[in-house]
Amino acid sequence: MYGRPPEAFGQAWMEGFVSLVRFLASQLRFRSARALTLGAGILVAAVSFTLLTSAAITSRLQVQSTVSHNFRGAYDILVRPADSFAPLEREAGLVRQNYLGGIFGGISLRQYEDVKRIPDVEVAAPIANLGYVAPVQKLPVTIDEVLTRDPVQLYRLRYDWLANNGLSRYEGGSVYVYYTSRHKMVEVEGFPAEELPDGTKAQVCNPRNTMPESSYLACFSERSPQAARLSGLPPGRVGGEADLQTPILLAAIDPEQEARLVGLDRTMVAGRYLRGSDDDAVAPPGGMRLRSVPILASSRLYLDQVLETSVERLEVPPGVDVADRLSSRSAGRFLSRLRGRVVQRQTLSPVPIYERALERFSGPSTDVGSLLAGYWSVSPVTYRSLGTDRLAPVPTSNPDDVWRLGFSGRVKPPGSDDVQYRTVRLHEGSTEVDLDEVVNAPAMRIVGRFDPERLPGFNPLSLVPLETYYPPQVEPADEASRKALEGRPLRPTTNIGGYLAQPPLLLTTIRALDALTDPKAYRSANHAAPVSVIRIRVAGVTGPDRVSRERIRRVAAAVMARTGLAVDVTAGSSPHPLRVDLPAGRDGQPPMQVNEGWVKKGAAIVILAALDRKSVALFFLVLLACACFVANGAFAAVRARRAEIGTLRCLGWSASRVFAVVLGELVVIGLTAGLLGAVLATALVRLLHLRMAAGQTVLVVPVAVWLAVAAGVPPAWRAARIDPLDAVRPPAVGARAGRPVRSVGAMALANLGRVPGRTLLGVTGLVVGVAAFTTLLAINFAFRGSVSGTLLGNLLAVQVRGVDFASALLAIGLGGLSVADVLFLNFRERNAELVTLATTGWGGRELARLGMLEGAGMGLLGSLGGMALGLGAAALLGQTAIGGLALAGAIAGLVGVAVVAVLALVPLRALRTLSAPTVLAEE
Repeated sequence: MYGRPPEAFGQAWMEGFVSLVRFLASQLRFRSARALTLGAGILVAAVSFTLLTSAAITSRLQVQSTVSHNFRGAYDILVRPADSFAPLEREAGLVRQNYLGGIFGGISLRQYEDVKRIPDVEVAAPIANLGYVAPVQKLPVTIDEVLTRDPVQLYRLRYDWLANNGLSRYEGGSVYVYYTSRHKMVEVEGFPAEELPDGTKAQVCNPRNTMPESSYLACFSERSPQAARLSGLPPGRVGGEADLQTPILLAAIDPEQEARLVGLDRTMVAGRYLRGSDDDAVAPPGGMRLRSVPILASSRLYLDQVLETSVERLEVPPGVDVADRLSSRSAGRFLSRLRGRVVQRQTLSPVPIYERALERFSGPSTDVGSLLAGYWSVSPVTYRSLGTDRLAPVPTSNPDDVWRLGFSGRVKPPGSDDVQYRTVRLHEGSTEVDLDEVVNAPAMRIVGRFDPERLPGFNPLSLVPLETYYPPQVEPADEASRKALEGRPLRPTTNIGGYLAQPPLLLTTIRALDALTDPKAYRSANHAAPVSVIRIRVAGVTGPDRVSRERIRRVAAAVMARTGLAVDVTAGSSPHPLRVDLPAGRDGQPPMQVNEGWVKKGAAIVILAALDRKSVALFFLVLLACACFVANGAFAAVRARRAEIGTLRCLGWSASRVFAVVLGELVVIGLTAGLLGAVLATALVRLLHLRMAAGQTVLVVPVAVWLAVAAGVPPAWRAARIDPLDAVRPPAVGARAGRPVRSVGAMALANLGRVPGRTLLGVTGLVVGVAAFTTLLAINFAFRGSVSGTLLGNLLAVQVRGVDFASALLAIGLGGLSVADVLFLNFRERNAELVTLATTGWGGRELARLGMLEGAGMGLLGSLGGMALGLGAAALLGQTAIGGLALAGAIAGLVGVAVVAVLALVPLRALRTLSAPTVLAEE
């Protein structure tokens, strides 16, 4: 050979290459069925991989779009006192949505100014919760429509607050009404007295008479209607007045910052908006000098409470002189013993009471009655855990003297005797005067009204831990609670120590804080650090991208370094529902279970990180499953051509030439399948509305070629090393002696061990498929575990579910097809054996059972192996709990066996077509 010229050598190489190509073409032509089968497998694998990748990309883009859209609420950072973290928040990153109702001060005005000066702080809006104010209002209730023609009538008006959808009944006192048509009513020492025929005056409404607690007596006469004014009613009207309190939360804001943050200035419905320069104003000299603070009042009152007035007509025993009894010191005992019948019920929402309270503060302040006699601050609710996502609030108690104000007497809002969950603290006002003869405690001066419903609604999927002006509400969680609440949510009540807290409905300015926290005006007021929280919007934040997140991180770090305050990154937060077990109340409310929307901090960041991990795992697992399926088909093709390859080797073909023929055939098949797949993928992408450019669908071609090459190298290498003589006629049974086969099951088990390499080949494909299925399920469980629980995460888990299950089903389906391919090859090589069994008495049922048992055995081996491999891989990821892993493995194993059992029916159908002449002819 060395003596030949280069031209001859090149010509010989070219001739060999041409002959190799011709041989390859003839193989594809005359063995078209095998080529089409293998090409179809590559086509399915390549197109499936491309479409699933495209679907995963589409799903990821949708998730990123959803996260970006819901990433940012009203603000990005919440600054609050360092000691305001609840234990549950430290452990699980959960914040109660209504938790601002338990923070009253802790940040100084100097710290607020330091925060405003930090670079990249676009808006810094403080909220300074001062406390609940509860001005006492007198509400007239008339009963003219129930009066009769009787000369003497007695009525009892019972006032009850119905809260929690009527489940709780809070007593609000009572009024006794005496009405007569016999005599006139005259005024004696400022109180009504009945003028008797002999000229004497019966002091029927004597204030010195002993009356039942929280009640008084009002007296009227048909003959002197003008006397009604002594009871606070218009002339000619009969009834009584109810002393009512509606506690309202008062807070201070920076008007300019609040307008920039949430557009509060665009919610005005009356009067004017607060100005940054508004502070406490002092009345001019002349008379009593009072200071007043500007107030912006809400036009809505978010309370689940109505006032019910029950009018009872009392039954007077015959012969009793009512006027005489009412004039005695025992009038209260006499009235309390009378039986009555309800003749009327009236209901009234607390809104009119709230509006009357605001009217009191709408004009210039000129008397002590308009002063803020005091306000109450409350603590946060504490909880004990009842298990995963389930809590119970811990009740507390408050002393009765917390409701006693020095110059206003006892002011106890309705419901204050019900179960308490917050510690209440009184900040009592002082009516003393300073050196300028100005009363220390200020009054409120209403300058405008705002409607919270006009605020821009932030996305409910990304509600941050505090939406200042919206009331909290919790939904019933079980059937008993839904029935009790009639499907309605639970809302705040006038019980300020109760479970739910009101939002701030009265707003003043930061500049007015000095008057409201002056220790001379209010004892125990937090003058040094009155601000509760500061909400920060960071400049340049556009979404969950790295640059925006870094901007937020740097501002948060700067706030901590300069102020030492606690910082929460609220961007990317999302509601996380928890179940709360509320015990029975003291006033009628039964035990209830409710769902409350807490907030998971940083939920969006966790979602994106979990999505990245899942996308990478999905890509490689689907690619691995497709490659193993093609490799199994290639190995099966080589196995079917074992005798042919042995004959070629006997005729002098070199190992390299055999390798080139086998691999070249696979490459040509892969290239053809890729070209067809590109066209098919383009059509499917458009049909399924997936996000993939038309040019990117051409990637099916290199994917198909790569799969063919990657899957073809091992079988081609194996084919090149086949021993020529052994390959011409491989033994069907080994030389080892086996045990006698006495059943169909034993024969199926023996058949699986006759050619262990081939069994291992089919099992390996299923192992990979089940392992991929198991790992995909485990990753999906981990992804849901990372993001579920929040509203945003639950939505996204649903969005990506379709791609996950499509990928998993593809993996397990390709593994099952590998087993079916091996079973078909096994049955084809054992045609003679199977015909022999048929001619010796085996029926079609026994042969089918044999094939089913072989398929089930391979399916069981592949499923168990795949489960073990998949569980190990998932455990290494460290993202799924043991329970989730076990469930993923069990599901994958069952699906694997089921798929193989179904696909095994395909080769079993070939058993019915076997006949002795056909098999003998092939032999």
